[in-house]
Amino acid sequence: MPSSGKIKHLSRKCNTCYTSGDKRELFNCSRCRSVTYCSKECQRADWKKHKPICENNSVLESRLKEHESTPGGLLDRLMLVDGISLYELDQRLEKWVRFHNTTLMAATIQALRLPADLSRARTHLLYVTLAPRGEAEHGGSPGKFFRVEDAVVIDVEDAMARKSPWPESIMQLRQVGAEMEGNGRGTIAAAMIECPPLAVQTVPFGSLTELAMKKTMLHGTWKSFFMSHVEQGKRPRVILDRRAR
Repeated sequence: MPSSGKIKHLSRKCNTCYTSGDKRELFNCSRCRSVTYCSKECQRADWKKHKPICENNSVLESRLKEHESTPGGLLDRLMLVDGISLYELDQRLEKWVRFHNTTLMAATIQALRLPADLSRARTHLLYVTLAPRGEAEHGGSPGKFFRVEDAVVIDVEDAMARKSPWPESIMQLRQVGAEMEGNGRGTIAAAMIECPPLAVQTVPFGSLTELAMKKTMLHGTWKSFFMSHVEQGKRPRVILDRRAR
Protein backbone atom coordinates (compact mmCIF):
# COMPACT_ATOMS: atom_id res chain seq x y z
CA MET A 1 0.00 0.00 0.00
CA PRO A 2 1.55 3.34 -1.00
CA SER A 3 1.85 6.03 1.62
CA SER A 4 1.16 9.68 0.88
CA GLY A 5 3.22 12.18 2.81
CA LYS A 6 2.23 15.28 0.93
CA ILE A 7 2.85 18.90 1.75
CA LYS A 8 -0.24 20.93 0.90
CA HIS A 9 0.42 24.67 0.94
CA LEU A 10 -2.99 25.74 -0.36
CA SER A 11 -2.45 29.31 0.80
CA ARG A 12 -4.44 32.17 -0.67
CA LYS A 13 -1.20 34.05 -1.25
CA CYS A 14 1.32 33.89 -4.06
CA ASN A 15 4.04 31.43 -3.04
CA THR A 16 6.74 33.83 -4.30
CA CYS A 17 5.77 37.45 -3.61
CA TYR A 18 3.00 36.70 -1.07
CA THR A 19 0.44 38.83 -2.89
CA SER A 20 -2.97 38.08 -1.39
CA GLY A 21 -5.72 36.45 -3.40
CA ASP A 22 -7.89 39.35 -2.26
CA LYS A 23 -5.72 41.73 -4.29
CA ARG A 24 -4.95 39.67 -7.39
CA GLU A 25 -6.30 36.54 -9.06
CA LEU A 26 -4.17 33.50 -8.24
CA PHE A 27 -3.71 30.18 -10.01
CA ASN A 28 -2.50 26.78 -8.80
CA CYS A 29 0.56 24.85 -9.91
CA SER A 30 -1.01 22.71 -12.63
CA ARG A 31 1.09 19.67 -11.72
CA CYS A 32 0.57 19.29 -7.97
CA ARG A 33 -2.14 21.92 -7.30
CA SER A 34 -0.66 22.55 -3.84
CA VAL A 35 0.70 26.11 -4.27
CA THR A 36 -0.64 29.29 -5.84
CA TYR A 37 0.95 32.10 -7.86
CA CYS A 38 -0.08 35.51 -9.08
CA SER A 39 1.95 35.38 -12.31
CA LYS A 40 4.04 33.10 -14.52
CA GLU A 41 7.07 35.14 -13.51
CA CYS A 42 6.52 34.31 -9.85
CA GLN A 43 5.97 30.66 -10.71
CA ARG A 44 9.27 30.48 -12.61
CA ALA A 45 11.12 32.28 -9.82
CA ASP A 46 9.80 29.78 -7.26
CA TRP A 47 10.47 26.61 -9.27
CA LYS A 48 13.83 25.74 -7.73
CA LYS A 49 12.32 25.84 -4.23
CA HIS A 50 9.01 24.26 -5.19
CA LYS A 51 10.37 21.52 -7.47
CA PRO A 52 11.19 18.89 -4.76
CA ILE A 53 7.78 19.29 -3.11
CA CYS A 54 5.99 19.31 -6.47
CA GLU A 55 7.74 16.16 -7.65
CA ASN A 56 7.14 14.41 -4.32
CA ASN A 57 3.41 15.23 -4.36
CA SER A 58 3.06 14.22 -8.00
CA VAL A 59 4.88 10.90 -7.55
CA LEU A 60 2.82 9.98 -4.49
CA GLU A 61 -0.40 10.82 -6.31
CA SER A 62 0.65 8.70 -9.29
CA ARG A 63 1.45 5.76 -7.02
CA LEU A 64 -1.97 5.99 -5.39
CA LYS A 65 -3.58 6.09 -8.83
CA GLU A 66 -1.62 3.03 -10.00
CA HIS A 67 -2.48 1.21 -6.78
CA GLU A 68 -6.18 1.38 -7.66
CA SER A 69 -6.04 -1.51 -10.13
CA THR A 70 -3.88 -3.84 -8.00
CA PRO A 71 -5.34 -6.63 -5.83
CA GLY A 72 -4.54 -4.51 -2.80
CA GLY A 73 -6.31 -1.57 -4.38
CA LEU A 74 -9.43 -3.64 -5.01
CA LEU A 75 -9.33 -4.82 -1.41
CA ASP A 76 -9.15 -1.20 -0.26
CA ARG A 77 -12.52 -0.54 -1.87
CA LEU A 78 -14.06 -3.20 0.37
CA MET A 79 -12.62 -1.51 3.45
CA LEU A 80 -13.02 2.20 2.71
CA VAL A 81 -16.14 4.33 3.03
CA ASP A 82 -18.45 4.49 -0.01
CA GLY A 83 -16.34 1.80 -1.71
CA ILE A 84 -13.79 4.36 -2.83
CA SER A 85 -10.10 3.78 -3.57
CA LEU A 86 -7.12 5.18 -1.67
CA TYR A 87 -6.58 7.61 -4.55
CA GLU A 88 -10.16 8.83 -4.26
CA LEU A 89 -9.77 9.14 -0.48
CA ASP A 90 -6.66 11.26 -1.05
CA GLN A 91 -8.54 13.46 -3.52
CA ARG A 92 -11.36 13.93 -1.01
CA LEU A 93 -8.81 14.92 1.62
CA GLU A 94 -7.30 17.50 -0.73
CA LYS A 95 -10.73 19.03 -1.34
CA TRP A 96 -11.51 18.97 2.38
CA VAL A 97 -8.25 20.76 3.24
CA ARG A 98 -8.89 23.35 0.54
CA PHE A 99 -12.41 23.97 1.86
CA HIS A 100 -11.33 24.30 5.50
CA ASN A 101 -7.96 25.94 4.85
CA THR A 102 -8.76 29.22 6.60
CA THR A 103 -10.39 27.43 9.54
CA LEU A 104 -7.35 25.17 9.85
CA MET A 105 -5.06 28.19 9.87
CA ALA A 106 -7.08 29.87 12.63
CA ALA A 107 -7.10 26.67 14.69
CA THR A 108 -3.34 26.28 14.25
CA ILE A 109 -2.64 29.86 15.34
CA GLN A 110 -4.87 29.49 18.39
CA ALA A 111 -3.77 25.97 19.37
CA LEU A 112 -0.08 26.88 19.21
CA ARG A 113 -0.80 30.15 21.10
CA LEU A 114 1.17 32.11 18.51
CA PRO A 115 -0.28 35.52 19.51
CA ALA A 116 1.49 35.04 22.86
CA ASP A 117 4.70 33.53 21.45
CA LEU A 118 5.29 33.32 17.70
CA SER A 119 8.44 31.21 18.23
CA ARG A 120 6.18 28.27 19.13
CA ALA A 121 5.58 27.91 15.37
CA ARG A 122 9.10 26.40 15.22
CA THR A 123 8.68 24.06 18.18
CA HIS A 124 5.08 22.87 18.01
CA LEU A 125 2.54 21.53 15.52
CA LEU A 126 -1.21 21.03 15.45
CA TYR A 127 -1.94 17.33 14.91
CA VAL A 128 -5.42 16.63 13.51
CA THR A 129 -6.81 13.12 13.09
CA LEU A 130 -9.74 12.59 10.75
CA ALA A 131 -12.30 9.92 9.96
CA PRO A 132 -14.00 9.75 6.55
CA ARG A 133 -17.76 10.23 6.39
CA GLY A 134 -20.11 8.30 4.11
CA GLU A 135 -22.22 9.80 1.35
CA ALA A 136 -25.31 9.74 3.57
CA GLU A 137 -23.52 12.25 5.81
CA HIS A 138 -21.47 14.37 3.41
CA GLY A 139 -23.98 14.54 0.54
CA GLY A 140 -21.17 15.40 -1.87
CA SER A 141 -20.08 18.47 0.11
CA PRO A 142 -16.24 18.66 0.41
CA GLY A 143 -16.55 20.39 3.77
CA LYS A 144 -18.24 17.28 5.19
CA PHE A 145 -16.00 14.58 3.64
CA PHE A 146 -14.31 14.06 7.03
CA ARG A 147 -14.98 14.66 10.69
CA VAL A 148 -12.34 15.60 13.24
CA GLU A 149 -11.66 12.82 15.72
CA ASP A 150 -9.14 14.88 17.67
CA ALA A 151 -6.90 17.94 17.43
CA VAL A 152 -3.92 18.25 19.77
CA VAL A 153 -0.66 20.17 20.00
CA ILE A 154 2.55 18.12 19.73
CA ASP A 155 6.25 18.98 20.00
CA VAL A 156 8.24 19.09 16.78
CA GLU A 157 10.92 16.89 18.36
CA ASP A 158 8.30 14.26 19.20
CA ALA A 159 7.04 14.46 15.63
CA MET A 160 10.59 13.89 14.32
CA ALA A 161 10.73 10.61 16.27
CA ARG A 162 7.68 9.20 14.50
CA LYS A 163 7.85 6.87 11.53
CA SER A 164 8.19 8.03 7.93
CA PRO A 165 7.03 10.33 6.41
CA TRP A 166 6.93 12.43 9.60
CA PRO A 167 10.69 13.23 9.78
CA GLU A 168 10.91 13.99 6.07
CA SER A 169 7.86 16.26 6.24
CA ILE A 170 9.27 18.15 9.23
CA MET A 171 12.62 18.66 7.50
CA GLN A 172 10.88 20.05 4.39
CA LEU A 173 8.81 22.31 6.61
CA ARG A 174 11.93 23.59 8.39
CA GLN A 175 13.62 24.32 5.08
CA VAL A 176 10.65 26.31 3.78
CA GLY A 177 10.39 28.15 7.10
CA ALA A 178 14.08 29.06 7.14
CA GLU A 179 13.87 30.46 3.60
CA MET A 180 10.76 32.46 4.48
CA GLU A 181 12.35 33.93 7.62
CA GLY A 182 15.59 34.60 5.74
CA ASN A 183 13.65 36.64 3.18
CA GLY A 184 11.92 38.63 5.91
CA ARG A 185 8.52 37.14 5.08
CA GLY A 186 7.57 36.09 8.59
CA THR A 187 7.51 32.52 9.85
CA ILE A 188 5.59 29.34 9.12
CA ALA A 189 3.30 27.18 11.27
CA ALA A 190 1.72 23.88 10.31
CA ALA A 191 -1.07 21.43 10.92
CA MET A 192 -0.34 17.75 10.41
CA ILE A 193 -3.42 15.99 9.04
CA GLU A 194 -3.79 12.21 9.31
CA CYS A 195 -6.59 10.01 8.03
CA PRO A 196 -5.58 6.34 8.02
CA PRO A 197 -4.74 4.46 5.91
CA LEU A 198 -3.27 7.58 4.24
CA ALA A 199 -0.04 8.78 5.78
CA VAL A 200 0.20 12.12 7.53
CA GLN A 201 0.00 15.20 5.34
CA THR A 202 1.42 18.64 6.09
CA VAL A 203 -0.60 21.84 5.73
CA PRO A 204 1.71 24.84 6.32
CA PHE A 205 0.63 28.43 6.89
CA GLY A 206 3.25 31.04 6.04
CA SER A 207 3.86 34.78 6.30
CA LEU A 208 2.99 34.84 10.02
CA THR A 209 4.45 37.97 11.60
CA GLU A 210 4.73 39.42 15.10
CA LEU A 211 2.66 42.41 14.01
CA ALA A 212 -0.20 40.24 12.75
CA MET A 213 -0.12 38.09 15.89
CA LYS A 214 -0.29 41.18 18.14
CA LYS A 215 -3.64 41.99 16.52
CA THR A 216 -5.01 38.52 17.21
CA MET A 217 -6.72 37.57 20.46
CA LEU A 218 -6.31 34.16 22.03
CA HIS A 219 -9.40 32.00 22.59
CA GLY A 220 -9.51 28.94 24.79
CA THR A 221 -12.46 27.58 22.80
CA TRP A 222 -10.52 27.07 19.55
CA LYS A 223 -10.98 23.28 19.60
CA SER A 224 -14.74 23.23 19.98
CA PHE A 225 -14.98 26.06 17.42
CA PHE A 226 -12.86 24.10 14.95
CA MET A 227 -14.59 20.75 15.41
CA SER A 228 -18.06 22.29 15.29
CA HIS A 229 -17.50 24.06 11.98
CA VAL A 230 -15.91 20.98 10.41
CA GLU A 231 -18.81 18.83 11.60
CA GLN A 232 -21.27 21.25 10.02
CA GLY A 233 -19.15 21.52 6.88
CA LYS A 234 -19.16 25.29 6.84
CA ARG A 235 -16.72 28.16 6.90
CA PRO A 236 -17.12 30.62 9.77
CA ARG A 237 -17.80 34.21 8.80
CA VAL A 238 -15.26 35.56 11.27
CA ILE A 239 -12.11 33.52 11.76
CA LEU A 240 -9.94 35.69 13.97
CA ASP A 241 -11.02 38.52 16.25
CA ARG A 242 -8.82 41.56 15.97
CA ARG A 243 -7.79 43.91 18.76
CA ALA A 244 -8.61 47.54 18.22
CA ARG A 245 -5.89 49.37 16.34
